[in-house]
Amino acid sequence: MAVSEIREVREVREVAIERVDGAGRRAERDRVVVEEPLQLRARGAPVATVMRTPGHDLELVRGLLHGEGLGSPAIARAGDDAVEIDVEASVFAGRGLLASAACGVCGRVAIADLELRAREVAADTAIDRALLARLPDALRAAQSVFAATGGLHAAGLFDAATGELAGVREDVGRHNAVDKLVGWALGAGLAPSSHVLFLSGRLGYELVQKAIAFGVPIVAAVSAPSSLAIELAERFNVALAGFVRGERANLYAHAWRVRG
Repeated sequence: MAVSEIREVREVREVAIERVDGAGRRAERDRVVVEEPLQLRARGAPVATVMRTPGHDLELVRGLLHGEGLGSPAIARAGDDAVEIDVEASVFAGRGLLASAACGVCGRVAIADLELRAREVAADTAIDRALLARLPDALRAAQSVFAATGGLHAAGLFDAATGELAGVREDVGRHNAVDKLVGWALGAGLAPSSHVLFLSGRLGYELVQKAIAFGVPIVAAVSAPSSLAIELAERFNVALAGFVRGERANLYAHAWRVRG
């Protein structure tokens, strides 16, 4: 098998979507980047889980250990989704190792535990596609710090029935922007089941997980989702829309929540 074919199998996955645009909506196939957990084991003991796109895993771990000041211990494969590090597990104690594809936190918990803590979103909330199309511009208009600096991500909560912006938060980290917004919404007593979470960047697993934990039924963004983000949204009854730009959007999960 050629190197390009190996990369295709491990890094890219084809999924079924609904594509909406000015001409209507139709079933299509799309290619999304793969996001999967990589477990780090120190002499057999799990010490961290890193979310990544498969490929060059040993280089990833070597660079991560160097950045954490752990030197260059011997590392080796321990299966497709695990790496063995030749150090004592105690070396990682108290470090709070953080590593994910979006500067977020997967840390020391296993992927199965994250999924176990999430609950299916029961609300039957839906949004008109014309209303969804207006959200990117509405979010952009509310990004005051981005307008001054050009260097921040944003997360906004919009009323699914009216498109009214309930709240927005900005941060250098996508996950931080979502955490800030959820924290504000919890303090304000906002009902997540009637809202749409709209994001200014890529839709990674950890952002969808946060949305599910909060109870938002629709998550959308101007960019692409990862394979694991799609799987989570499908499993927990959340609509996932990517590449929302003008009248166009790709619906990756629970397309019934986007009407028209």
